[in-house]
Amino acid sequence: MHTPDLLEGNTITVTPSQIAIVWWPEDAVGVDRLRAAGIPRLLLVAPDAEPPAGAYLDEDWMRRPALDDEVRARMSALAARSVPAEAPTPTVSRGRIHYRGRWVSLSDTEQAVAGVLVDRFGDIVELPALRNAGGLSLSDGGVRVHLTRLRKRIKPIDLVIRAVRNRGYVLDDRQRSPAGA
Repeated sequence: MHTPDLLEGNTITVTPSQIAIVWWPEDAVGVDRLRAAGIPRLLLVAPDAEPPAGAYLDEDWMRRPALDDEVRARMSALAARSVPAEAPTPTVSRGRIHYRGRWVSLSDTEQAVAGVLVDRFGDIVELPALRNAGGLSLSDGGVRVHLTRLRKRIKPIDLVIRAVRNRGYVLDDRQRSPAGA
C-alpha cells in the first residue's frame, strides 16, 4: 500500500517536515533544483529505472510502490541526518529564510529586512540599517510593522527578533534567547 496523499498527483510533494518527495526519473530536473536549494529529498524510483547516481546526506531513494511505514521511516532518517549537529546561521534566499533544515517564505520587504538581520545574526542591528534594507526607504513605523510580521513568520523555525532599547534589534535562536523572547 502506498501513501496516496503524498505520492500521487504532482511529481514533487513537500511534506510538513520540509522533505520533498520526488518521482524519479519523471522529475530529474526538479531534483536538480531541490539539490541547489538544499531541500532534503526522498526519491521514489520507478520499478524499471536506474536509481540516481551520487551520494548526498540530504537525499535518499526507494523503489515504487512504497509502503507507508517504509516511506515514513526513510523520511525520518533523512530528516535526522539533514539537520547539522551545530546550530547554523540562518540564510535568506529566493524569498525564504532557512534555519536548521526548515524554512518559511518571505515577502520581498521581509526578505530585505531579514537579510540585514541574518548578516548580523546574534548582534544588534541599528534602526537606520533596517530602514534602508535592500535599498528600501522605510519609516521607523514601517520597520516596526515589517518586524512584527517577520516575528510571526519566523516563529515556527525557532527564530526570534528582540528589541534592544535605544539600540536596535537582534535576530537570534529562540533557544539561546533570554526567556524564549
